[in-house]
Amino acid sequence: MLVSKEHNVALAHYMKTAGTSLQSWFKESFPDAYFVSPLNQHFPVAPSLRELRPRGWLRATKKVTCKETLRFLPAAMRAPLQPWTSRLRIIGVIRDPFEMMVSLYEFWKRHELPSDAPEIIVCARKGGFRDFLAGCVVGGYIPTYEDFFDVGGPAWNNTRLLDFNSLDSALKTVCNEFGLQHPQCLPAVNGMPKGTRNLDLYREAAGPLMLVVHRHFRWYYEEGIHLMIRGKQVLGAAA
Repeated sequence: MLVSKEHNVALAHYMKTAGTSLQSWFKESFPDAYFVSPLNQHFPVAPSLRELRPRGWLRATKKVTCKETLRFLPAAMRAPLQPWTSRLRIIGVIRDPFEMMVSLYEFWKRHELPSDAPEIIVCARKGGFRDFLAGCVVGGYIPTYEDFFDVGGPAWNNTRLLDFNSLDSALKTVCNEFGLQHPQCLPAVNGMPKGTRNLDLYREAAGPLMLVVHRHFRWYYEEGIHLMIRGKQVLGAAA
């Protein structure tokens, strides 16, 4: 997660959701921005919030191991359990999960295989799409949107999820709401090569796994799709 404390805003980058373009805008707009986890640009919201807790409180309570013990601490020391991060405004992007995994498969398919590549990347490079998809949703290599964005967590009321397919206008809407500088147009980075992607061929290859995809990403299909911000039309608030 990319954070600007000065502007009290963060960008949570779920993979294959125009994160590189958004990071470029974010770092240009907020010079104090930094990655909570520099080695993982896709660091989820919940662990990011834990990392952002006051270090002094963490040191003072490093020997505390249970909530029952915390109950007897002075109120001033218990307060950080509701950290400033509960007021942090978070911007994220979600897109159709199947389309996202197709994009991820094609991305890894056309890039060099690092020597220490995770099994799922090796699967994308050397295996077929169905094996890759099974690793994502059956093997659990791909987090759900609700887990990644910590739906219902301490910063959820201030989280805005943009529609990938109307990203420029959706970002402008959220920036206007938050009082932030917004770009005229996001730069296109890491886009797919020229040509039309045939999702029907991928659906055919997926076969019965399409049902597993819908189960794995149930929150998106039942709730998330109605919460996405699509430009001037806000379909719901993350509350």
